[in-house]
Amino acid sequence: MKPYVSQPKGSMCCGAYSIAYYLWENNKDTHINDRTFVDSIYERIQLGFNTVGISEVCSSPQKIAMELSDNWKSPSFLCGLPNSYLGSFAEKLNMSWLDMDVMDKVKSGDNKYAIILCGYENDGLALHYILIKYEDDTFKMLNSSAIYGDGVDNVNWEEFIVEANRKITLSRYTPYIYTGAGILID
Repeated sequence: MKPYVSQPKGSMCCGAYSIAYYLWENNKDTHINDRTFVDSIYERIQLGFNTVGISEVCSSPQKIAMELSDNWKSPSFLCGLPNSYLGSFAEKLNMSWLDMDVMDKVKSGDNKYAIILCGYENDGLALHYILIKYEDDTFKMLNSSAIYGDGVDNVNWEEFIVEANRKITLSRYTPYIYTGAGILID
């Protein structure tokens, strides 16, 4: 497989890249590695004005699920663990979710893909979206912020684990913490 393009450094369009990776992996779109295509998705899924304190240009998990369901015939559902700290944010943003762990659903084979919501070790309000699957008894991710070496785009499936404290561990350093929430894709 040819590596996918990564999101531009400093951008907040990881949700759009996660959608695009899913579409490209499943042959639902032919604009592979086309940043203009990804930008058009990003325009539709931005959170917009809110009173919670989250940047308007962040991707909305609810809009990501709607984008996949309505525009790509891929029914998707916002899900989260009852103890996820994102529950209060979702409530304030009038978002509802199903009480379940997307990681469990993907691992059991009920769903092949999900987009997980991750926080950062030093910033709980910032979110990062990552497309995941479970294959060969291993969780794998396509992480849109994976830029290696000389900055050449090189997004490939990477194996990862989620530690007991929800820290995501790869073969390289990562600042991500699994929030207990995600978008389950049917």
